Amino acid sequence: MILPIVKFPNPILRNKMPDFDFSKPVVDPKELEKNLIETMFASGGIGLAANQAGIEARAFAMGDPRIPENATVFFNPIVTANTDDIADLEEGCLSFPGIYVNIKRPTAIKVSWQNSSGEPMEGEFDGYMCKVFLHELDHLEGVVFSDRVSQLKWAMALKKLKSNRRKFNA
Repeated sequence: MILPIVKFPNPILRNKMPDFDFSKPVVDPKELEKNLIETMFASGGIGLAANQAGIEARAFAMGDPRIPENATVFFNPIVTANTDDIADLEEGCLSFPGIYVNIKRPTAIKVSWQNSSGEPMEGEFDGYMCKVFLHELDHLEGVVFSDRVSQLKWAMALKKLKSNRRKFNA
């Protein structure tokens, strides 16, 4: 089922999500996994946190639309290590349609999480997928990407959005 995407400033985007309790789940984890992946791809995203779909759960989907079978949902994700190398890459967000800003983040991370069966998993991400993982993890912490840039940089991104909307509506 495709879920509605919550847009900023909806307060759920500012709330730290509670750990997903597999012994008393708020929602069936297999159903959440299916719905987050389906919604993420239907919305043109490469990542989607549960709270962006209005669900208070510590979980997010991440995947490349060119390889949909590799999409993964991360329950209770944790960064266990990261590199000191930093990349300044562009990010967008389904909860902030049309806004893109460069954000500095580590270039590689080691992570742990649980899969939809509650089994512990570990992995490493680098490059753009590292950035996606960290962006989605921020959502679970109640941090939105506008928090990661200066007020000036954010104002410029909003000005660019307004300008682009005028061009398309002209």
